[in-house]
Amino acid sequence: MTVYGYGSGAGTPHDPHVDVGAYVLGVLDDADMARFEQHLAICHQCGQQLDELSGLVPVLAELAPAGAGAPVPPSGDKVLGRLLGKVSDERKTRARRRMFALAASVALIVAAPTVAVLASGGSDDAQARVYAEQFKGADNSTGVKATVGINEKKWGSEVGLTLAGVQGPLTCRLVVVGKDGSQQTVGTWSVPTAGYGTSDQPNPLTLDGSAGMQPDDISRFDVVTSQGQRLVSVTT
Repeated sequence: MTVYGYGSGAGTPHDPHVDVGAYVLGVLDDADMARFEQHLAICHQCGQQLDELSGLVPVLAELAPAGAGAPVPPSGDKVLGRLLGKVSDERKTRARRRMFALAASVALIVAAPTVAVLASGGSDDAQARVYAEQFKGADNSTGVKATVGINEKKWGSEVGLTLAGVQGPLTCRLVVVGKDGSQQTVGTWSVPTAGYGTSDQPNPLTLDGSAGMQPDDISRFDVVTSQGQRLVSVTT
């Protein structure tokens, strides 16, 4: 389950992936911060971006006492102060995020084993994991190619996806379709303008996830956009 589309106001649902910078700066209100941390617990992409941005905090902290690179914020603006204040709490913040991720994963597997969770994305984790079965698929009309790996587990299936030839910007999801016609969402992710496995971004997208179906019960995997377009199918 991915916490996605929160936010106030009518119109297009809010994309939580854009709130990493605001979270680091501490400019989210309490309600949005709580919702973003729920999303952060199960989104590897945002977690990776948070770790990268958090690396800037100690640099600013070192510069501030010497008076270099630490401009005085406009009157009433406490953004810089809040940013520097995070230095001493950086390790606690990372530990809390890992705790949220573990708790969310355990709760979803125990309480709702038929709901799949996106475990990681945009890294080499899926490539490093060894899968007992691998299946490939390609769609000539979209130019998208996909490889899906499956490991059998007592609670269902461990799933790895490698995706190439996809152009952005898009929001996509991986859907597992059972032989009985039932469907489950393995995970969701965002595709930047450069895409993955393209001339602008040669590296493919690699993701790990899980599904509450045994491998023998799976018919295929579909990569579908948020608008409902099927980019590629992988038959098992």
